[in-house]
Amino acid sequence: MKLLMWLVLAVLVILAIRKKARPMTQDSMRSRNAETASDASSFDMPATATTPAETMVCCAHCQIYLPASEAVIRGQQTYCSSAHADLH
Repeated sequence: MKLLMWLVLAVLVILAIRKKARPMTQDSMRSRNAETASDASSFDMPATATTPAETMVCCAHCQIYLPASEAVIRGQQTYCSSAHADLH
């Protein structure tokens, strides 16, 4: 009979602990989800993804492509750097 009483008491304690721990876990999940959502909204798409694409040009010396705004233009040719432009 004593064993049965201790067993019931242990089950009640375990249930009470689980019941008390469960809302804390749900609250922590809610706060973690809220933090993740706020972090995700702070990382908007990069500015390059929302701006129109820039024209790409090919270097006459090394044949790599680069944005036209970064190219060095000499005569009719475009180069990736002034060093390559000086070689021609």
